Amino acid sequence: MPVKAERGRGFLRKLDRWIGVPLLFVLGLFHSKRAKPAQFQRIGVCIFAAIGDALLASCLIASIRKAYPGSKITIFATPANVSTFDLIGSYDNLVLVPITQPLAAIQQVRAHPVDLLIDTSQWPRIGAVVAALSGARWTIGFETEGQNRHFSYDATVKHSPKVHELENFRALLRPLGIEAQAMPPIDLSTLAGIDCLNIKQPYLVLHPWASGNHFQLREWPISSWTALALKLIQSGYGVVITGGPGDKDRGNALFQEIDRGVRGFEGNLSGALLNLAGQADLLKTAAYLNGAVAVVSVNTGTMHLAALFNKPLVALHGPTNPDRWGPVYPGANNGQSVVVLGPGIQEGGAYLNLGFEYPQNPIYLMDQISVEAVVDALRKFSINIV
Repeated sequence: MPVKAERGRGFLRKLDRWIGVPLLFVLGLFHSKRAKPAQFQRIGVCIFAAIGDALLASCLIASIRKAYPGSKITIFATPANVSTFDLIGSYDNLVLVPITQPLAAIQQVRAHPVDLLIDTSQWPRIGAVVAALSGARWTIGFETEGQNRHFSYDATVKHSPKVHELENFRALLRPLGIEAQAMPPIDLSTLAGIDCLNIKQPYLVLHPWASGNHFQLREWPISSWTALALKLIQSGYGVVITGGPGDKDRGNALFQEIDRGVRGFEGNLSGALLNLAGQADLLKTAAYLNGAVAVVSVNTGTMHLAALFNKPLVALHGPTNPDRWGPVYPGANNGQSVVVLGPGIQEGGAYLNLGFEYPQNPIYLMDQISVEAVVDALRKFSINIV
């Protein structure tokens, strides 16, 4: 599993604004917009966000491959999301960029020259700085309201707060005359050989942990996760807890809490509970997601991955706006295999657009989602819960 997303670090966000905005303004003064080249042989895509965004942004790869079949596609990733691309196909080269070290990041990108560089960053200025100094013949990036990051791109795309982020990423190809419709190119063959038999079958995956700024405001109460898990186990299902490396201690604590409850049940329930939080890489976690009969997750990369695997999903939202960041399913199944639960705008929730727009004293909202509501949602997927 990846390290903490760089953009979730408060000091780096402030530094990004204090230095990035004036630097980009100056770079823009000395940058003349260049005409679009007739052909692109080497195309780079900067994907510097966390796993959820990285999964969605990877939708560009398939559309680029279709439009430029002979091109070489390079993905510029970070330590926070590089494992995502173990699951993604269709690109040619993966370059790890130390995005928290701006000079080293620029040098790394320049060491892998491209004709076209597409920056998928929505608000961080470091992506725009890297693109401006990359040496690419032509660059594309977002113009995001209030972020002052667009001055030095050759072509800009207005970032919209009114559409799902997948549509914003797809719009980055419009300057190329491409109306992208592709989904992220998940390669299920990467999961071959990973068995998920170390858990009672059938099983559900529970992903309790969020990440980034004010992550705790996007997490469901531990008591609710415990109650849900006990209901599932008592109903004959296995339960797998997933999470990143930073969730290991919390995952162990949740496991122990559930295990204490299981001991009070009658019958043999050995093997009904498995904790992978902080103990499994992304590929193994993905394999367990793919093998589950259903998933319950807060809004995070695991939620997006479950949707892309077309798994029955209960997605728990609080501050995060599901219209902007909710799960997206491939093909005609979109919306048929998911239930989104959480307070809407009228109840004080769903206010996050870029992810940092918290009020000064934000109110915890996730406790408005009841265990009964989640159970009822799972029953819609033919999960038989007593």
